[in-house]
Amino acid sequence: MGKIDHLVHTFEKQYNFWGDFMPPYQAYFRGHDCMKESDIYTCYRAYLKETFIDRFPNFHPEDEYLCFTGHDLNDPFGSFDAEIEFWIGDKLCNLEKHIITEPTMIRIPAFTWHCPLQYIRVGKPVYLQVLGTRGKFGFGMLQQNPDGTHEIVYAGSAGNLPCKLEKGKQCTFCGKCRKNDANKKELHQTATEAALYYKNLGLDI
Repeated sequence: MGKIDHLVHTFEKQYNFWGDFMPPYQAYFRGHDCMKESDIYTCYRAYLKETFIDRFPNFHPEDEYLCFTGHDLNDPFGSFDAEIEFWIGDKLCNLEKHIITEPTMIRIPAFTWHCPLQYIRVGKPVYLQVLGTRGKFGFGMLQQNPDGTHEIVYAGSAGNLPCKLEKGKQCTFCGKCRKNDANKKELHQTATEAALYYKNLGLDI
């Protein structure tokens, strides 16, 4: 065993089940789970067609970066042909809409609300790299209680989000459980509709 082996991580091909808008595999570097004392997590994936997958505002306790480029890395500018709707704000009631139509990097400061995110038009595949600046991934989101009140809950692969299909396993965001919800009617059909719902709650958080 070499002295620097612990600093080298070989990606595993992680299969996903999100749907035909994404290739059936993705590459993740899950921070501490892949390399002890690492202070980042990152994933690489492509979006092949229109989809509305990130439906709910959330935040992370660390900075996060989203990098959108064309899928052809020999020509990431010329191969970019898409329209992506993204919402971000310091508070839920202050969410702002941004439309991405060219290669873009977005910095999301710690505890900043972001999403919904919708791929409105995809003429050519979009390459997305997500980079978080902490070795464990987790996120906060708004939960509505049965009595109509709201509270912020923390979830994620480092939080309290277990795999729905395998007992004792943490969620890896593979999307397999999404097939069970295929016939579930979504509350909001577009990113704009979802964002305005959360904005209009009037919550100063």
